Amino acid sequence: MAGAFKLPTGEYRFTQEHLSLDGGPRVYIDPSIWCVHGEHEAFDRYIVPRSNITAHLAQIHPFTLGWISDLHSGPRVPDHVKEQIEVLSLCNPTITAFGGDIVSGSGEYLGSGLEDGWFQGVWDYAKDRLSNNLWVKGNHDIDPNRYFYYNWSERLWSFKIGRFKFIGFDGYNEQALCPGSCQPCPSLPDIIWLDRRLQEDDLEKVLLVHQPLDQWCIYCPWVFKRSKEKIVCAYSGHSHDIIYTEGPFEEISGIPNYINGTCSEEVEPKVATLTMFTKEGKERTVLVGGGVEVKGTSDELKITAPSTVGWDKEKVRSTVPIRSVVRTEEHRLNIILLLPSEAVGSVHLRRKGRNVEVSGDAEMYVLGKEIHSKRTPYDSWRCPCGAVWNSYYVAPGDVLVCNLRGGSG
Repeated sequence: MAGAFKLPTGEYRFTQEHLSLDGGPRVYIDPSIWCVHGEHEAFDRYIVPRSNITAHLAQIHPFTLGWISDLHSGPRVPDHVKEQIEVLSLCNPTITAFGGDIVSGSGEYLGSGLEDGWFQGVWDYAKDRLSNNLWVKGNHDIDPNRYFYYNWSERLWSFKIGRFKFIGFDGYNEQALCPGSCQPCPSLPDIIWLDRRLQEDDLEKVLLVHQPLDQWCIYCPWVFKRSKEKIVCAYSGHSHDIIYTEGPFEEISGIPNYINGTCSEEVEPKVATLTMFTKEGKERTVLVGGGVEVKGTSDELKITAPSTVGWDKEKVRSTVPIRSVVRTEEHRLNIILLLPSEAVGSVHLRRKGRNVEVSGDAEMYVLGKEIHSKRTPYDSWRCPCGAVWNSYYVAPGDVLVCNLRGGSG
């Protein structure tokens, strides 16, 4: 077994961009964006292996990331947390991340009644609603003799999609912290691990860590001095607020830090962070609220984009990337529709034998395994198994004609 993390439920979640398993129960990877090799059954958010399998996360752009943080769940998942998960579910990001404080421990390593079941409650609610879900550890997720977080997620992880590397980091290590404080305390071995992940290749780096950069970069300024130019952005929580910052220290100046801990009960407005990453190495980030709707069939989608706010908490008009997965025969098409906030858009699919015509009234990208068009792809990737994944840009009113070859499960 490699690249997968076994949970107390017997299920698996991914920890790298490629994995291998000797069969078993559910593996929570989205088959519309993973190239899976070996006998298996494919469902919306997971697969069930029927033999030894390997799988590779499709290295293709664009893709989206959804982030919420500071859930502070307990014996039951709070309603406001469920609402935020539902918003992300309808936006359907390619990858989703919970940015720490999954549960509500003491927060200062002083002891609490934290239970393993609190983590399972969050996992069970989210697993069939969010694709490719990852967790980052927060200070409320551990307490003395309460190390259940490690039953549910790795503490440090990294994976690659296209030209980007995502790095999940632990800013509150039990071996370095001071009980009675919620201040960040990364350990030296972890800092060395982070430096290695930043230095080992030329990929664009994206950091995911519970604590904002300016609260812990002071413990390892040399890491950021060496790698600042390689870091595209960072996602954080911890502060129960929405904050955009690029500093104030010189070592992290120019690194966008998207801080969003608004899943906490007392905070308003509650928003999720949603980002689209492109093959040009750029990212486009928005803060999405409620109002999103996705309706339709395999032939037509009608989508209402959510409201959006700026980092000043005022309502703004932004373009929201909403991903839908449409199954046509054995293929799964990823459609990322770019809609202005609160606008309504539609996507139409028309089948003609082995071809499918895709059109809509807003900009979109269509991507999937063994879909081919006469036009030039926006991006393309060949899996080591030989399967070709393509993505195509489609302008409003334009018609993309795709030939469907092979299958995608």
